[in-house]
Amino acid sequence: STWLALNKGSDSYFSQWCIYMFLDATYGHLFHMILLIPARLIASRLPGSKVPPLNEEKKLLDQEEQSNDPSLIWPSPAAIAKLPEDWAAQGSGATETNVSEIRDDNAISSTSSYSRKKKKRSLQMSKNENKASCTNIHSNNSNESNQNKQPYYLNHVRGSTRIRQASQRIAAAMGTLFSSYLLCSYSSLVTLDDIGLGVSSTKRILSDFTFGFGIGSFIVIFIFIVELRMGWIRVIGFRETVVPTEVFAINIAWDILFHLGVSINEEVMLRGWMFILGCHGLLLSAFEWFDDPSSAAKFAIVTSIMLQSTLFALLHLHSPGSTPISLLNLFLGGIAASLNVMVAGGSLWLGIGWHFGWNIFMGHILGRSTSGIPMSCAAVSVLPKPVSSAKMSYEKFHGGTFGPEQGVLAPLAYILGMVMVIWLYGWEELGAWRERLV
Repeated sequence: STWLALNKGSDSYFSQWCIYMFLDATYGHLFHMILLIPARLIASRLPGSKVPPLNEEKKLLDQEEQSNDPSLIWPSPAAIAKLPEDWAAQGSGATETNVSEIRDDNAISSTSSYSRKKKKRSLQMSKNENKASCTNIHSNNSNESNQNKQPYYLNHVRGSTRIRQASQRIAAAMGTLFSSYLLCSYSSLVTLDDIGLGVSSTKRILSDFTFGFGIGSFIVIFIFIVELRMGWIRVIGFRETVVPTEVFAINIAWDILFHLGVSINEEVMLRGWMFILGCHGLLLSAFEWFDDPSSAAKFAIVTSIMLQSTLFALLHLHSPGSTPISLLNLFLGGIAASLNVMVAGGSLWLGIGWHFGWNIFMGHILGRSTSGIPMSCAAVSVLPKPVSSAKMSYEKFHGGTFGPEQGVLAPLAYILGMVMVIWLYGWEELGAWRERLV
């Protein structure tokens, strides 16, 4: 603590960032070990659960790291039967012949019970064989297109897997907050207010979070409406759980916890410690390079925006379905997140709200993939358009396995969100934050 108090140069800011990253990783792992124990116990008791025994650690870890469970059949044969002919995915278990057979089976009402059962058993066996041949487990390190492996793109896991994945994200957020509190308590150089976590006004925190959540969810709804009108996606159900015996309300709770943890962890780490603290450290160095303090501040802010936006994009490098387009779009998303901090006067709560609203609406309210993150349920179940019989791919429009963040509408959504933030907050707090920085 004495060392932290006495060193106030740009090197000290970098040192404190390094200490924070070490503490964040350490405490995040510790909290995960603690939370994983009850998460596994709860998971094994959930409806429709399929959890390996506690003594089979490798199988447990493999399941918890899944980005897609190949044993799950999605979409259901009944949902496929209702699709137009040009929505039958090429290379999937749902060939045009299969779809026709299902339609015919649904249309026949006078067939004998024996014939119907025989036909359904034959069809189900065919679908299971095809499903096994065209789906594969996606490792977290896979960044190739999943178009050939999953013709309908989306990743799915059981709710009993999602609760354990949520425990890891909540643990990471707890590690982030505890590390920030611990480091700021011993440092005379950095306070919680400096990194955007000040709690002097509960009303302001709730206001920022609510506005951010509203903007993040609104721009996702914008993407959804445009994709629907353009015919790139199709609604196939409501309040759907991938495993029929699971409970929607329970599954959506794990997803809410998961994305709340993601939002806190990434915003505090990237926008708090890397962007805001980076501005402070770079500004001290820039004073030696620029005669004008205003020019030094511009250099520090722009450089910090570029650095944290680059890291934000690279953190998704190995997400399922990631391509250079998705990384470029996420880089723009990092710029938008930096603007959130500045126009809110240095507060992170607007950005946390935006991030949470964006993720939960995209992934689990409107049934679209969020950076390839798997789903166990969706309020609106959506099918991205597969490769057509004419071999035309729509992946560049709707984003495929990675989701809308890789699609053509993501840049427009980010720009729309930034315009809404500026309209609500104006430039005054940005100017005041910049003056405090100098």
